[in-house]
Amino acid sequence: MDLKNTLRNGMRAVGPDDREYGTIERYDDSAVYVQGRRVPFAAIERLDQDRLYLGTPELWGLSESGGAPTGLGGETRVPLLEEQVEFGTQEVDFGEIRVHKTVEEREEVRRGPLNREDIQIERIRVDRPITVPEERRQEGDWLIIPIMEEVFVVQKQLMVTEEIRIRKQLVTEEHEVRETVRRERATIEDTRPAPARSSPSRTATVASDDDAAWETLHEEIRDADR
Repeated sequence: MDLKNTLRNGMRAVGPDDREYGTIERYDDSAVYVQGRRVPFAAIERLDQDRLYLGTPELWGLSESGGAPTGLGGETRVPLLEEQVEFGTQEVDFGEIRVHKTVEEREEVRRGPLNREDIQIERIRVDRPITVPEERRQEGDWLIIPIMEEVFVVQKQLMVTEEIRIRKQLVTEEHEVRETVRRERATIEDTRPAPARSSPSRTATVASDDDAAWETLHEEIRDADR
């Protein structure tokens, strides 16, 4: 009978006299646990719905008679007990790493070319007679604006007396800019205790994990400096 796949928590443990001794709290590959007592599968006679019938419950400390062997029908049953090792993990706090940031200030000087536009103006005497007013015109880079006036002659004549030449000129000048920039520095303080020398394999594992943690921390500090 495959007990492990048939058992379930909460089933009632019953003795030969139909006396109930509690319910199954848990079970493993070889035993069930009733009221904190381990009852091996060999003590189970049968299963009936939600009941688990035990042959000799007093052998496993479920009755008041204790754990002494009892003879039933000219037969003596002696329980065989064994201890089993259960493995587990537990988290251990090895300390903490403190990172202190400080802010530094320094002055930086940057030099570079800056462009600007200047206007070059030339006044040229023309004294050219015209019959109709002249419009401004473009000659290359020069914008020419005619200046006109009426002068007295034998007859009234419209003349261009002067032209203003305007053109844009690119000028490059050196400028100096002073600005204060800040940078963070990290101070590392390791408060973890030194690993025990009696466990070399454990020390090697911790050291390997610390190297990876330190490398990650150094990379973050380098990114912050950039």
